[in-house]
Amino acid sequence: MLLFHAIKIVKKHMHFLYNLLIALYGFFIRVAAVCNTKVKKREIGSKHWEIQLKGVGNIQQSVVWIHCASAGEFEQAIPIIQELKQKYPSYFIAVSFFSPSGYELYKDSSLADIFFYFPLDTVKNAKKIIQLLQPRKVLFIRNEIWWNILLELNKQQIQTYLINNSLVKNNSFIYQFYLEKTLPLFTAIFNTQAYGNTKLERVLENKVMEFKDDKLDNFCKQSFVLILGSSWSTELQYIFNFYKKYSIHFPALKIIIAPHEFDENTLNKICKNHHLPKNEIQLYSDYNLSKNANFLLLDKKGILKYAYRYADIAFIGGGFDKTVHNTSEAIVYGIPTLFGPNFSKFEEVIEFIKNGIAFPIGSYDEFEKNVLSVLWHPKIKEEIKKKSESFFSRQQATSKRIISEIMQ
Repeated sequence: MLLFHAIKIVKKHMHFLYNLLIALYGFFIRVAAVCNTKVKKREIGSKHWEIQLKGVGNIQQSVVWIHCASAGEFEQAIPIIQELKQKYPSYFIAVSFFSPSGYELYKDSSLADIFFYFPLDTVKNAKKIIQLLQPRKVLFIRNEIWWNILLELNKQQIQTYLINNSLVKNNSFIYQFYLEKTLPLFTAIFNTQAYGNTKLERVLENKVMEFKDDKLDNFCKQSFVLILGSSWSTELQYIFNFYKKYSIHFPALKIIIAPHEFDENTLNKICKNHHLPKNEIQLYSDYNLSKNANFLLLDKKGILKYAYRYADIAFIGGGFDKTVHNTSEAIVYGIPTLFGPNFSKFEEVIEFIKNGIAFPIGSYDEFEKNVLSVLWHPKIKEEIKKKSESFFSRQQATSKRIISEIMQ
């Protein structure tokens, strides 16, 4: 009974507690900015949003404000922005980022009319940003839910939408004490289960985009290509264990490695840690068409998502650490895709597994078994490709459906 009353009191005063946490967060951010470069960028940038937005509310165009946490969420927003621009070219598109990485990457992009840092979600800032922007509609991408901003938008009867939502009703603390109060503030919520996922729509665009690369063409020709995307130490160890054990049986085996982080020492570290002769591996940037190396190290950003089209099987990194990295960029090509056990953060990965187009593994033995299955049984690839094409066909025109409902 005592616990029940305590829960009731906490729920009643949850907004007060939220504001207290926001204030504490703001304080700790200012302290952390002293010694952390990324946090410092966020702290400095978040002080300038008022200057950046000055005059936006006075323009003659209708403003659509799109908020993204970081670069990943903005990638999901791009199909929405493209559809908006095509159907409503007169609209002014303002995009906010919470993360410095997203803002720094896209601040000079022509995809939106203005990019700015999302301010700390205080009551004062919520009123000020709406006064400056005067948005007609506000779109929050994925699970970006800020209570004070939403309350103020709701109070001013400005339509708000949650895009690519993956949250489901449950008994968790976050749902019972926070989402239960904030989700009803949205005008509409576009769930990935019902509407499709603009993130997957985006990777479909990459797939159909014309791409030709002489280096990759040369390296991969007449070979069985295994590509390791966003690799960490565990995945690298699996790859080299497999290569040492089976390369003599499969001379056509070629391996492309795209490290999660690359610096000038990466090549030497890989060769040293895995006893690989340097003539066995080439850097993409220094690729020599006449050399016959079995490993290619991608040291150029932005090419991995296109390189997957050359692969026969993919192994995505991160799943043996905190969480798996982007799987959809590989899966869209219909290739068997493996990754470690930490994937529950991403709803689309769970859907991939359910549809039989992605395969989590928990050990080297499972990795070996899956790769050998694809090597020995080419029909497995054909079956997975058909399933992948069927799955992704359902993701087409997601942004068209969403914009149609928002703008009606």
